[in-house]
Amino acid sequence: MIYVVDWENNKLVQKAAFGEKLDDHSNIKNILELPIGEGIVGSVVKTGKSELIHDTSKDKRYIVDDKSRLSEITVPIIRNNKVIGIIDSEHPQKNHYNERHVQTLESVARLVGVQLETAVNISKREKAEAINAELLKRLEKRNDELHEYAHVVSHDLKAPLRSLSALFSWIKEDNTGKFDEETINNFGLIDLTLEKMEQLISDILLYSSVDKEDILNNNVDLNEVIEDVKTLVFLPDHIEISVVNTLPVVCGDRVQFLQLFQNLIGNAVKYNDKAKGEINVSCTEESSFYKFAIQDNGIGIADKDYDKIFKIFQSLNNEPNSSGIGLSIVKKIVDLYHGEIWLESELGKGTTFYFTIKK
Repeated sequence: MIYVVDWENNKLVQKAAFGEKLDDHSNIKNILELPIGEGIVGSVVKTGKSELIHDTSKDKRYIVDDKSRLSEITVPIIRNNKVIGIIDSEHPQKNHYNERHVQTLESVARLVGVQLETAVNISKREKAEAINAELLKRLEKRNDELHEYAHVVSHDLKAPLRSLSALFSWIKEDNTGKFDEETINNFGLIDLTLEKMEQLISDILLYSSVDKEDILNNNVDLNEVIEDVKTLVFLPDHIEISVVNTLPVVCGDRVQFLQLFQNLIGNAVKYNDKAKGEINVSCTEESSFYKFAIQDNGIGIADKDYDKIFKIFQSLNNEPNSSGIGLSIVKKIVDLYHGEIWLESELGKGTTFYFTIKK
């Protein structure tokens, strides 16, 4: 478990987990909140020192969460000499952990600390911008864009990527020689995806800090963007993405186009109920703009929902992993490039999203 310390409210709250605490949708079941100082994790917040418990049944501080376990490691996440979070690992057997495990989690804690501090700084910056009336007047439109992007960033940071990468490395190290070649290759793919997602977050944060004029003058090969999307979107074996014709090189920001296509293609994958899923990406060139089409043979969208889907926090199918943000971000990006977006759909047969990008 990873806890975040809320010093203002004198509590710590579970924010990320690995193992039995997660439900089928990778969400934490029964999020635990504890007063600072209560339990083993609360004690470590106060002392700032790691603890290794060989038998929790002999420790009066131990608090049963989802079920009782007999071994526990609790490690503080510290930034600037202040505890900002906790990593807590439990095992059902006594004497399961040793000092080497403690050292590994302390290394993980240092990586997690960087991510948590970044998230806190983003939150503080947003609050400062909200109360700065003069800045809001001068940068009203830009702040609207930043507000929506901030939701994406906070969503992606629920389970800090660096901690996951470190945990995977720990698992591989502790099980050297036990994994077959396919599993080792899968670990490599996981590492690659985590690196790409961390870079994506860094690029989004960079985008939020520079002027629009500074980022819209780069040549972006959309064929390369689609290839990157294929590595970022989980693509089941029964779904195929096809690029019908060669896509153009456009002028703009690569991260924005990556987000645009990732959201549209990701939705086409997520809402495809066919035994053989097909997603076709195409483009036609007009005199002053490019017209793109992303066509799928999925579940389709009802006419009455066409306008609703582009509004922020609107999710049509109560999908547990959907934030309702993706298509609102798509529309924002298309608007930024002075384009239009619309769709054609038939329930049960599929949907085609069209959008234009000004040359």
